[in-house]
Amino acid sequence: MRLNKLCVACAAALLLTGCAIGPDYVRPNLDMPLEYRTIPGEILENTTWLDARWWMDYQDPGLDTLISCALANNRTLQQTMANVERAAAAVTVTRSALFPQLGYTLEVERTRLSETTETGAALKGRPYNTRGALASASWEIDLWGKIRRQLEAAVATLGSYEAAHKAAISSVIGSVISGYLSVLMADEQLRIAEETAKSYYNTYKLFMISAEHGNVSDLEVVQAKSQWENAKVQIPTIRQERIEYLNALSVLTGVDVADLPKFRRLSTLKVPVIAKGIPSQLLYQRPDVVEAEEELISANADIGAARALYFPTIEITGDFGFSSSKLRKLFKAPSRSWDYVGQITGPIFQWGAIRAENREADAQYMAMLASYKETVANAFADVDNSLSRRQNVVQEMKDKISLVQSLREYKRLAYAQYEEGYTSYTTVLQAEQSLLPQELDLASVRANALLSVAQIYMAMGGGWIDIALQEERDDIEAREAAEKARREEEKRLERARARGEMPAETNPMNGEPDTAQGMVQAAEKDPNTIITAPNGGVPVPPNTITTSTTSKLTRSTRHTNTKTMSETTAMPMAVATPVTRGKSNMITETSMNATSMTETPMTNSAAKSSEVTKMVDKAEAKPNTVVETPSYAAPTQSKSKASVSAAALINAVK
Repeated sequence: MRLNKLCVACAAALLLTGCAIGPDYVRPNLDMPLEYRTIPGEILENTTWLDARWWMDYQDPGLDTLISCALANNRTLQQTMANVERAAAAVTVTRSALFPQLGYTLEVERTRLSETTETGAALKGRPYNTRGALASASWEIDLWGKIRRQLEAAVATLGSYEAAHKAAISSVIGSVISGYLSVLMADEQLRIAEETAKSYYNTYKLFMISAEHGNVSDLEVVQAKSQWENAKVQIPTIRQERIEYLNALSVLTGVDVADLPKFRRLSTLKVPVIAKGIPSQLLYQRPDVVEAEEELISANADIGAARALYFPTIEITGDFGFSSSKLRKLFKAPSRSWDYVGQITGPIFQWGAIRAENREADAQYMAMLASYKETVANAFADVDNSLSRRQNVVQEMKDKISLVQSLREYKRLAYAQYEEGYTSYTTVLQAEQSLLPQELDLASVRANALLSVAQIYMAMGGGWIDIALQEERDDIEAREAAEKARREEEKRLERARARGEMPAETNPMNGEPDTAQGMVQAAEKDPNTIITAPNGGVPVPPNTITTSTTSKLTRSTRHTNTKTMSETTAMPMAVATPVTRGKSNMITETSMNATSMTETPMTNSAAKSSEVTKMVDKAEAKPNTVVETPSYAAPTQSKSKASVSAAALINAVK
């Protein structure tokens, strides 16, 4: 007993004092720039302007919708999210090795021993059965920290996948904004090209007419025609570019091209504000930098796991259960069996395999270190480039606007001089040919100026990525909840159909029973059924009871035998259909004019059926006519009649 306690105490002490072999991670020292070349002296400790949905500052609801759709539907994000889930599962698998592993074994065995053996000779060749039920447990004591290092590497790998997913979110949002602005740019360029081509064509026609009267030369006519064709030839190229931008945007957002929101004019978009100040902790906000560092941490942990291979592995296993040749005695006390084993295994000579694994781990760490340093350098370069690009593109846009205004004035003056006869049409051509490409280029510069703001946010990272990530998770949870509710509703409807508690036909939009179809099925099943008309089409006052006895309410026979039961509070009854608008903007609805409440005598069913058949024939021949229902169809005071549209009557008979 004392020996057992001593062994347990020693094992616990070894477990508690066990250390993880290998180097602990320390972030490498890197040379951080104290200021950016383009914006010196603007490094701040706290910049909250990076923690908001900055794309909403464009003030374009269509763009906001597309970004939300991209977060919900983008295939790249779905792939990176699946990688995150896979890495999270790998962490759970690795962590489980730290704890005892429990299992069980159930076995049934039938054996015949050779009679040449002593036992087989005693049994005289008779086979015998063995049945067993065992519970097993095994535990590898992580004395040297190999499993802990493996867990550390798995957790770091999970962090790298999470950072990669955030980087994908940033890239997708930036791509959607870029694609959206490209479409607006193409729209602006297409508008300019078409208006210019139309203006040039009108000039060409005017010159042709003038040439017939000798007012202009043939040379000027040809010049005007070439000018028109030069403008016209650019239109197909711009249209093709716009189609490509739309398709790319559709792929990014998962929205069909036909369902994309209406695009606004490029000039109507607002420019998001960029606050003064650059975050000093840029390394903690860029997803790609975080991803590179997590990969470095994982490589460092792999070094420790490789170092632990030099040391022995300590494992404890045990089994407890029952074993018997007879099933009825399997769980009796004499059938109990157990064993436990303490095992220590270690390497002696592996032909350089362990040393090679350590060299591989060291080389992997050095590769990840170089990649991390390169990623950090690229991060600062991206920030500096984006800030510089923003400054230069704003200045370019100002200069381009000034240039276009000057060329427009040049064109106006050249045309005025041509009209007065002071210059040839060649001067006008030169002015117009200089103006068109600059106007097209101005639309491109405007789009680049708007995009430069997005590029700054993408270069810096920040809390806005976490906001987008949370929006994506909320959307995933909402879709999962909707899918779960849909499956439950399908199961409920299936059980209801199996019990016969609802019509076989249901509304595909909401899963509710189709009222009209249900009435027809009920009438066909039992001709004497009393059917209460629905209240969906005609407003029925409270305390009003409308009933009818229907037989064979089908279109194929069109044989209706209706008997109205008058009550003291009964109202005129007509089958109502919801108001619908067709392609001809015709409104089909049920209108009722009868308002009295006196009792009506019974009418012969055959005569009523014949009259209803004539009404249906008339309605089918002219669906837009108004058919007068007979007086027996509803209790009326005198001979007032209910006015029902023909289409509604056909729907009623159906």
